[in-house]
Amino acid sequence: MNDVPAYEHIPGRYGVEIERTDSGTSTFVPLRPDLAAPDGSLRIAAVLMGIDMGAGITAGQAVLPGWTVTADIETHLVGGCTVGPLRVDARAIKPGRTMSVVECRVVDAGADDELVALATANHGVLEPTFDDDLRGMTVGGRRVFTPPTDPDDSLESYFGVDVSADDLRIELSERTRNPWGILHGGLTGLLIEQAAFRAGIAAPTDFVTRYLRAVKEGPGEIRVVETIDRGETRLVRVELVDAGTGRVAVVSTVGGQRA
Repeated sequence: MNDVPAYEHIPGRYGVEIERTDSGTSTFVPLRPDLAAPDGSLRIAAVLMGIDMGAGITAGQAVLPGWTVTADIETHLVGGCTVGPLRVDARAIKPGRTMSVVECRVVDAGADDELVALATANHGVLEPTFDDDLRGMTVGGRRVFTPPTDPDDSLESYFGVDVSADDLRIELSERTRNPWGILHGGLTGLLIEQAAFRAGIAAPTDFVTRYLRAVKEGPGEIRVVETIDRGETRLVRVELVDAGTGRVAVVSTVGGQRA
């Protein structure tokens, strides 16, 4: 396990497994007590991580020998994952030379594939180096990401999310960097989930997240910049800022029933 790169433990902490299919990939996230919301369903942060991983790997495999980086993800939740595991079925609907678009259907595999969410993700096509095992996955192949030996009690404590600060903050460290040394995009969902709850959304259902640039220096700080109410619905705009550079890295709009 000492030979496992640190970034492997990011999806590993969530229990992520990915299988190559004829149409793309299926990504699995278990429903465990440490990944559960207070109502017992899989917490939104884990759902968003599954979508990020499934969409990203599918987009990259669709444009080999190149690879991709995430440009934006739009997710619409229709229910919770109450039995598990969560399964994200992803397929590339437009693999192109400059953009790879992926569609995800997210279901509760233990509840007769009851629908949990639909998502689409756009990815820019580049030629970065990446994990050779993921690049080379064949149909039927399965990748189980290695969990950390010291997972801590919660996602926040393991990844160093400071929930006591006025602005939610995540440090850039071995535990949070992706293979290119920048903040792992899937961890954005953990911050956005917390920001939505802080902003008074009791049940977030809709997420539109756009990645403008990488968090390279850190820490990453997520800030609520606007709150809009209409009836029982609340819409919140948030920004993830690289505090080391002062630049906005991610913008996201979250909607749902207000508390």
